[in-house]
Amino acid sequence: MLRVLAVMRIIALLMMLSSAQAGELRVQLNGDDGRPVPFAVLTLPGMSADSAAHPTRATVDQQERRFVPHVSTVTPGTQVFFPNSDDTRHHVYSFSAGNSFELQLYRANDAAPVTFDNAGIATVGCNIHDNMKAYVYVSDDATARVSDLDGRVHLQWQGTTLPTLLEIWHPQLQSSVQLSIAPIDDKILQINLPVVWEDPQIGKSELELEELLKRFSLDAN
Repeated sequence: MLRVLAVMRIIALLMMLSSAQAGELRVQLNGDDGRPVPFAVLTLPGMSADSAAHPTRATVDQQERRFVPHVSTVTPGTQVFFPNSDDTRHHVYSFSAGNSFELQLYRANDAAPVTFDNAGIATVGCNIHDNMKAYVYVSDDATARVSDLDGRVHLQWQGTTLPTLLEIWHPQLQSSVQLSIAPIDDKILQINLPVVWEDPQIGKSELELEELLKRFSLDAN
């Protein structure tokens, strides 16, 4: 019985130490119009995190003439696969310095993976469909996370020191921004970005249809 109690005390102590050496921060991103801002990359400069959250392989699929996901975070040396789930061929490329590549016309899983060796932001496009665009955020920062479609981000770090800086990158920002922060337990940090989220992967036909619908609505009034 005493041995069981001793083991339980050790487990409880380890749980306390674990919780004391890790932290989390929840963020809600909104734009100038009050709507959520998805696909922003948030990092906590100077903080460490579990590197296991970033695998050595990643996938950017092509579905309905879109790259999915639109923004990915990977660490240097990660292999990224670009499968083609469409019924048409794609020609995927990037001219970004340090991570340029080209996957000529292919279907399904015929393309070899691309290794992103250098830190930076790689802009990825399709030479056939101009509306298709993706971003691969390559960084050694294991705290990096991408905001979801509702503009929400869940950041985590290791250590007892609280983060004081939050860095945000988004395709619609001219450059990354840094904010001073003071995390509060059980509170969601609300941040407004000077952007109005617009989906850059809407095809031309969809844009034309949207414009026609707007004109029809105006004529009806």
